[in-house]
Amino acid sequence: MDLIRRYSAGRDLDRAPDCFRDLLERGLVEEERLLKTEDGFWTARVSLSDLLKGRGITAFHNDRGEERRCDLFFDDWYLYALKGESGWICSLYKLREQEHELEQGLIADGDTPGVTVCFIRFDERLLLDCLRQGTEERMSRLNREIDRVVARQGQRHDPALKAYFISPNAQAPYLIARLYVRHLASFAREGSLMVPDHYRRIWALSQEPGAKKKTRRLPDFIRANNQAAGRIVCDQERIFLTGADSLSVWEELALLATHTGNVSFHSFAAEIRYHAQFLTALARIPVPVLGKSVYASAIRADMTIDDNEFEGPAPFYRLDSPLVLEQLRCHPEE
Repeated sequence: MDLIRRYSAGRDLDRAPDCFRDLLERGLVEEERLLKTEDGFWTARVSLSDLLKGRGITAFHNDRGEERRCDLFFDDWYLYALKGESGWICSLYKLREQEHELEQGLIADGDTPGVTVCFIRFDERLLLDCLRQGTEERMSRLNREIDRVVARQGQRHDPALKAYFISPNAQAPYLIARLYVRHLASFAREGSLMVPDHYRRIWALSQEPGAKKKTRRLPDFIRANNQAAGRIVCDQERIFLTGADSLSVWEELALLATHTGNVSFHSFAAEIRYHAQFLTALARIPVPVLGKSVYASAIRADMTIDDNEFEGPAPFYRLDSPLVLEQLRCHPEE
């Protein structure tokens, strides 16, 4: 699939969100890196770190006065915008590859790969202020705002963001998923990419005698995917790719499964919608067993492999579940 051609915003730049027009005018985003869906989702293939770097900003100080590198904290985060009743609304999503910063002794924001879509409104004016003039005070405000949107507890979702992502017709999840697999493929060396650490752990557990079906879910899919491709796309240790810009469907699915736990793009989209469905007042009531509310977990949709993978298949993991089948009905071409 020609991702850039399919989602090119070139003919609609005059209708782009104000923040993206600002970035274009400043030369911080090239036209070909600005993408949109037919239903009004806009994003740029440029991370927050790269935007700041374009203005010569490479570090900031946190609230304790400690200097931190932008490329270790803001490199995974991307800006997106949707049209609400009162105008454009921005937020952030994460595309993270397997990073090894912790084992290198670097202070950074995490190593676990995956995608996160935030349903919290991001004040893009603080980013634009820094890009105009990156003073210490402005960078401090931007750092706090990013932390509020991507990590801080006790936040509330934006109704317009929920309304968009709760619809089974939303197109953004498919664009984000395809951006992610291409992002991952860009890290391949000599035609292959190592599977992430969490997937390696699942593979090891699936080989133990008496391994449960839920533990074998992803390794079994990888074997079936290899069979469908007619070649070894993933040998459970490495993913073999033909090229970052010419991925086959089996290569895309191997990347998606080993890094997010979703074995189809419909599953990925269903997981985002599943999170959005819990953005309700009732879901804010703390659950004693969890130690927090379901709402707190739902306000940022995390598509990743972690210990929850061993708790049993969620409805968005089952390809025959109503949640996933509805995605298939609404997006048969994906």
